[in-house]
Amino acid sequence: MVYQIAKYITFLLLIVLFVFGIYWLWQRQPKPSNLQTPQIKTTQTQKPQGEQSPDFKPADFSVLTTNKIKIEGKTLPDSFVVIFSNDIAAVTKSDSSGNFQADTTLANGLNLIDSVVISRDLSQKDQRSLTYFVSDNQANGNTVYVGTLKTIFDTLLTISTTNSEKSIQASKSTAVSLPPPSNGEKETTVSPLKNIRIGDYLIVMGDLIKDAENEKLQAKKIEVIRENIPQNGKNLTLAKTLTTVRQNLFSAKNSTDNQILEFTLAKTSLIQVDDKNSKAADIAKDKNAIIIWHENNGKNTVDLIYFP
Repeated sequence: MVYQIAKYITFLLLIVLFVFGIYWLWQRQPKPSNLQTPQIKTTQTQKPQGEQSPDFKPADFSVLTTNKIKIEGKTLPDSFVVIFSNDIAAVTKSDSSGNFQADTTLANGLNLIDSVVISRDLSQKDQRSLTYFVSDNQANGNTVYVGTLKTIFDTLLTISTTNSEKSIQASKSTAVSLPPPSNGEKETTVSPLKNIRIGDYLIVMGDLIKDAENEKLQAKKIEVIRENIPQNGKNLTLAKTLTTVRQNLFSAKNSTDNQILEFTLAKTSLIQVDDKNSKAADIAKDKNAIIIWHENNGKNTVDLIYFP
């Protein structure tokens, strides 16, 4: 009789633990009724398969102490390398050995950069994303990971970055910055680390720890973002111009899908012909062009149009 009672109590305890575990996991998920996470907009370029990817300096995910840097690397010989972010729009060339470099000025804080390799016939060969963080304070480490939280188990987190998944080891000493509660949400008294949810966008800074099997980022600081997710707001289009410029407008046909786009020139738009600065008068019909642009008040505003 005693054995049956003990067996029954053990069974009830297991059920309670199971229900509590499900409730705990559910509490860590994003709550759609109170949270509206913007969709991350991707650039309008597509990555072909099986091409050589550049090796970059500074290395991807670096924390830097200066805004002015030289991005350099090695890729396909005699090709164009397009580098663009919210603050950068540049086209450089690789030499006969594939080496390239570009002087750039980064913004303070997080910089999300796209690098696209384009052959001489203006076909896209490779696209890569770079993440840099500019800070004059190295106390938070020399490496930064950014991305969406995929899994969390106690203090071990996995996030999905643009190129891969990354492992992060947090601890009690990790500084966690949480967004203020949304309308209807209550502030909790549990540790900030336990308030991180699956689906959160994280900026994690720390030091990289490598062993024979894997590598983890020993997190010193985690910033949690649930609204206005950081993203590269610029786009790249490989096109053939269809018109000259009239009232700061011209049209071009996208080489990828033959879509006709209308572009607007602004005062800050840069026009280059084979590495030399030029004028709007050089935008003529039937020219191949590399166009970096962003959407502004419903218009496709040119940051850089480059004629090879």
